[in-house]
Amino acid sequence: MTGAVSEHVRATPARVMRAEWVKFATLPSNPLTMVAAFVLIAGLAVLLVFVRGTESVPPAMTDLLTGASWAQMLVAVLAVVFACTEWASGMSQVTFLAAPTRWPVLIGKAAVMGVTAFLVGALGAAGALVAGAIGGVDIADERGFTVRLVFGAGLYLAGIAILAVGIGIIVRNLVAGILTVIGFTWVLPLAITLIPWEPIQHVVPYLPSPAGGLLIAAENPASDLTPWGGGAVLFAWALAGMVAAALVLRNRDV
Repeated sequence: MTGAVSEHVRATPARVMRAEWVKFATLPSNPLTMVAAFVLIAGLAVLLVFVRGTESVPPAMTDLLTGASWAQMLVAVLAVVFACTEWASGMSQVTFLAAPTRWPVLIGKAAVMGVTAFLVGALGAAGALVAGAIGGVDIADERGFTVRLVFGAGLYLAGIAILAVGIGIIVRNLVAGILTVIGFTWVLPLAITLIPWEPIQHVVPYLPSPAGGLLIAAENPASDLTPWGGGAVLFAWALAGMVAAALVLRNRDV
């Protein structure tokens, strides 16, 4: 009887993922932050269309997704907060007592943030492009480019979110995690561009944010990376962060 009950309440990966979704969805600030990211992407496009409309110059399609570059900060900070809450609130011992193998918790957090960020990015980009079409931007003849921008915006935010979850699990401190993500994602590329040494400049396109940003940029023949290649680099960083987080989670006390 005891064995049957233990099997019934065993923390399977699916149950752990469902628990992580409940944690995310039941804290009002989390969905509200995602809504704010969506509004930022679509709202900046509406504002740009209005401003350019007064000048009778429709914006470029890539300009409509300027808000995605700002929305990534909201998504990344939220991902760190979501990852670090276990330790900030003291719930980590309860969580990992229920899921002693630990890695399903990491996968659950990354899946929740990745899927949510993808939906926000894709829907925000779709809204931005619709606003552009209403404002005179011709998107009908650029269907392939339009699809890439919509899915690319979703993948961009998803990759940043998953990377931020990994960093949050590694650092485990809310403030330090946020500073690490901001520094690694935004400050580091800018700092490297200020170093007057040409060989190191070639590193910048392979950092997470510049590489992921190619997904929502016009294709540049002179670039070493294609847009999808940039997306692959971003997800390679995200995977590396997840692997490092899994190792830390397995070997460090909770």
